Amino acid sequence: MDSDIFEALFDIVTFFDQPQRDRCLLQRARVHLEPAALPIVVWVARQPNISVGQLADHIGRNHSSVSRQVDRLMAAGWLEEPDRRDQRVRQLTLSTAGHQGLLRIQLARAAELQERLSDYSAADRAELLRVLQRLAQTLQVK
Repeated sequence: MDSDIFEALFDIVTFFDQPQRDRCLLQRARVHLEPAALPIVVWVARQPNISVGQLADHIGRNHSSVSRQVDRLMAAGWLEEPDRRDQRVRQLTLSTAGHQGLLRIQLARAAELQERLSDYSAADRAELLRVLQRLAQTLQVK
């Protein structure tokens, strides 16, 4: 059974980790953003003042690649840097435009998920949420 759980989780992660799916999501949201930038925007929203190094660790890319993407997001107005206390560490937050863009992405994602789960009853959705939240808590890095 544990192998089946792993296979199901692998399928779920694979679904959410497809650049083509991200492209479709961004098109649906009418947001002009590279799919590679999406995880950066999401992580910065979830953890304001996250550093570029922490971002690289979370999304599994090297520091220089993430730094270049961050530079593009800052130039596009999605990200901001609060005042630097330590010049060696770049901490990031979403700008107002970044928050607005992320809201459009979240609404498009919610609409897609609602379509995909349309045959789930309210009780099924509540149970799915409960189990996923428990799993997320169990898997948290300690």
